[in-house]
Amino acid sequence: MNALIVIDVHARTVIEEVIEAGCQDSAAFEWIKQLRYYWQVDPLDPERFDVQTKCVATVFPYGYEYLGNTGRLVITPLTDKCYMTLMGAL
Repeated sequence: MNALIVIDVHARTVIEEVIEAGCQDSAAFEWIKQLRYYWQVDPLDPERFDVQTKCVATVFPYGYEYLGNTGRLVITPLTDKCYMTLMGAL
């Protein structure tokens, strides 16, 4: 429950930043720099779907990775920068 609260508070902060930046579309950098998850339907098999992780220009399939010690989970602006850097490096 703690991890969900932390992630939800971070999501609220992200939305506030996007609004304050005056973003008008989904191509705005303030939006695409965020770590995002999307349901993607397989075009060859509409019954099948995958979850994709996107950040800036990087797209990876989500592999249900370990979140770490959720009791100590903290998301800061530095965490967001690390996500952008690591996703870009992959």
